[in-house]
Amino acid sequence: MSFIEIIDGSGNEYRAKVDSRNRLFSDSISRSQLEYAILTGNGYNVSTGSIPLTSDGNSAVGYFKYTGDATLIVKEILVILGASNGTGNGTITLVKNPTSGTIIDNALPVASASNRDFGSSTNLEAVAYKGAEGHTFTDGETFAVTSRDNTAQVVPFDAAPIVLRKGNSIGVKYTPPSGNTSQSVVVAGTVYVETVNI
Repeated sequence: MSFIEIIDGSGNEYRAKVDSRNRLFSDSISRSQLEYAILTGNGYNVSTGSIPLTSDGNSAVGYFKYTGDATLIVKEILVILGASNGTGNGTITLVKNPTSGTIIDNALPVASASNRDFGSSTNLEAVAYKGAEGHTFTDGETFAVTSRDNTAQVVPFDAAPIVLRKGNSIGVKYTPPSGNTSQSVVVAGTVYVETVNI
């Protein structure tokens, strides 16, 4: 049987210090996967921009389909609601893997899909559309639902993080409070490409 012996290098150059109690001393840098992804040009912000809603009907307001090969992590989804002149609660729904609907047919580009490393030229491999009043999803599975009152607020969606593989998609629908004729909504997200295999 062979043994590995660690000899005290007293911290010189690339050698670690070992003290008289056989404790190994070293420094390390700990980063989250999101921080590492951003530092390597693989973290992104996506935002629909403001979408005006003029009724209390359900509207598809955001669609995102991942087209890259590596796994994508949706770290955070924010739904930013303006104040509504309706009463009661509005309802936000996340849709798993939608593939059709007028939001996809109309293909309105999102306001931004930006790399969080301002020095990186890497683009997000995805299709992302913003919705409009009355836009729809005609398939997909309800993944999560939450509701909020008619005041202006930012809703950090409880369902994140979410894993998307090539071809997976996620949609966001919103139904404003009853009687609404004026409310704005923005869907924003933080995503990153998984660059470390687990």
